[in-house]
Amino acid sequence: MKNNDFTIVLCGYKNSNHTNWYPWFKFDEVFEYLGYDHIWWNSGEPLTIKGRRLFICWNEPISNELVSSGIYKTGDIILQKVTALGKYDPHVNWGSNPGEFFKTWKWTTHRIVEELLDKDINIYAFGCRTNTELFEEKKRIADKLGDRFFQIPWGSSLYSMKEINDAVPIMDGFKQDLGFVGSVWGRVGRGNIDSWTDYMQPILRGTKTHALAGIGLPESPANDPRHKEIIKTSALCPIINASAWRAEEGVQDRFWSVFTSGRFGVVDSLGIYQFFNEDEVVCETDPGEYVEKSLYYFNNIDKQLPFIEKAQKRIKEEYNYYITWSNIIEKIKKDN
Repeated sequence: MKNNDFTIVLCGYKNSNHTNWYPWFKFDEVFEYLGYDHIWWNSGEPLTIKGRRLFICWNEPISNELVSSGIYKTGDIILQKVTALGKYDPHVNWGSNPGEFFKTWKWTTHRIVEELLDKDINIYAFGCRTNTELFEEKKRIADKLGDRFFQIPWGSSLYSMKEINDAVPIMDGFKQDLGFVGSVWGRVGRGNIDSWTDYMQPILRGTKTHALAGIGLPESPANDPRHKEIIKTSALCPIINASAWRAEEGVQDRFWSVFTSGRFGVVDSLGIYQFFNEDEVVCETDPGEYVEKSLYYFNNIDKQLPFIEKAQKRIKEEYNYYITWSNIIEKIKKDN
């Protein structure tokens, strides 16, 4: 289906060396699959599209910069990616207790959306679904934005719609005990080093063979084919998030990629219960219990199967980017 209401302009991150290239690349692929008129544009390049545009922004440029530059015109629409810490918070540190930190945090990117909406800019927000009830200022903004705030399952960036539909559990043929693809980055208070130390390292000590790929890991960052290979050939794929995501109760791409791949991992964020019932996933936030449960399911592979089957069913029917973006774009079209 062709969209005649507006052209989607995906802003920034065309350089594949940037982490944000990966979701943007998938979004571009999804728009193509869904048949929407779209381009992928870097600020500074000519933008000659006639008619209405739907700009999808993160930080290149962020939405207030898009407006102040004069690129945004009356009739256009903006969809801004929001996260707890954004472009204007480069030196902010959430410390050893992000839950306490977020109680008084200003939520910079969320406020930018709110301020532009107050100025009658036609703006929406989207981002990984979190528990907006936990922090007063975040809840205030989320409630104000209402159905202009799309909280979505963040993944999987690896797979086409056909691959998602064809996905099956993988229960044997493993090449290594444990597989992990991602970055080990930053420092305590602004990274996932503490999660790696508390959740992952004890599991590594409890298993023998590992495939670890990404920044800060033995193997260089993995392209999509290698990423899939590592997950599909690992008996256990731990699903860990930075401590800030656990505090917000968000679930990042790793969960969706692991289970779409037909594999299994224990989840460390209660946010998974915003998508699944307690009998459909294994979740544990305490580091010691997380390690114990992970090693139990590593030593009892057959116990993984019902969780993989249930997760894959819902990913196919509800929780993938193709369904998510179709719902978002159709809602925006209806509003406008």
